[in-house]
Amino acid sequence: MSLRKPLAVAGAVLCGLALAGSAVVAGCGIDPRVRVEGQPSQGTASPTPAQTAAGTRSDLDGMQVLSEDPRLGTRETAAIRRCEHGRFPVHAEEVSLSGDWGHVDLVVVTVYVCPGRACGYEGTRGTYVYRLTGGQPDRRVYAHEGVGSRVEVRDAALVLVRPEYRPGDAASCPTATRETPLRWSGRTLVLDGA
Repeated sequence: MSLRKPLAVAGAVLCGLALAGSAVVAGCGIDPRVRVEGQPSQGTASPTPAQTAAGTRSDLDGMQVLSEDPRLGTRETAAIRRCEHGRFPVHAEEVSLSGDWGHVDLVVVTVYVCPGRACGYEGTRGTYVYRLTGGQPDRRVYAHEGVGSRVEVRDAALVLVRPEYRPGDAASCPTATRETPLRWSGRTLVLDGA
């Protein structure tokens, strides 16, 4: 019996093993120690439905909306002074919020600081959001009181914008802002991932 045939078979086996090993090293094969059981699980939590927002200037009197809010009271609204042109520094914007759950109409009322701008950002004292029913404010669904805070539509999303202070910033002049998305929960707006 010739030794050539067994040597040829052994050479072919070694060559095959070498090729298989290089395929594993190159990422083309699967390490035999790794068990592949199927597709990765998506988990049990369902994703938050996508929500889109669109805003337009409102014809509603923002000051009147605030005055009729029973949770604000006259003390808070009396603290809002008219600016030099005789107008209150209050802005109302209607927001149409839509998602997989349906549609809701809101009005966002923001209280500014006279004259309305300071240090390159819009100086505000707080923002209040009301659900609209039949074009009129029905009930408050969100509020954030704080210097520099406001709720607005950015990139088709409803967000809470707050000042972000950097080292050396004066208390009245933050150099940046941060945005936190707001999500409709079915009854109110909630911070999404604060």
